[in-house]
Amino acid sequence: MASERSASHLAPGFLVAAPGLRDPNFAGSLVLMTGHRKAGAMGFVVNRPASITAADMLASVDGRLGGLARASEHGHHPVLVGGPVAPEQVWVLYRRGTAGTAGEDDDAIRVGRNLVVGSSRPVLEAILGQDGPGPVQLFVGYAGWAPMQLEEEISQGSWVPLGFEEELVTSVPIPDRWAEAVRRLGLDPNGFIVGGGGAMA
Repeated sequence: MASERSASHLAPGFLVAAPGLRDPNFAGSLVLMTGHRKAGAMGFVVNRPASITAADMLASVDGRLGGLARASEHGHHPVLVGGPVAPEQVWVLYRRGTAGTAGEDDDAIRVGRNLVVGSSRPVLEAILGQDGPGPVQLFVGYAGWAPMQLEEEISQGSWVPLGFEEELVTSVPIPDRWAEAVRRLGLDPNGFIVGGGGAMA
């Protein structure tokens, strides 16, 4: 069983939405945390596909990127709704080394030992221009929290932190990710409660 994370160090890691979380942006969600600092926190919902493929989405905003996406196996994957912040911004999760030198841009965020999240055009072009090894997942928007906001939500029982396990976003199918994360907490996906002492089956 994966260990839970303390609210003082959540990235890289996951947030598992508790059943009582009713916010339509996050109900039933699993969030990959990519940043957690005094200034706030950032992450991406990894189990909420949009009703559009990467190729169609990119073609609607940029003809060249859309063309690259249509020619790439990655372009036929669903786009994930990463969160309600900056919904017009596109991010890509990929394995280190697959974007070449473009993956070294300043905006690239390391996630664990092997994964990177980036949003620059050179990264998108490099990823879409080759059918290299996965995973590759595109997001629109991200999840963001103001200073101490996330800590307060955790204390209220909205989220259960989970340590970083790469295979949750590289091997587990999108529809199964929340339930699998709950199981890795040692809980029953069919129902658990979160109280002041933590999550309970």
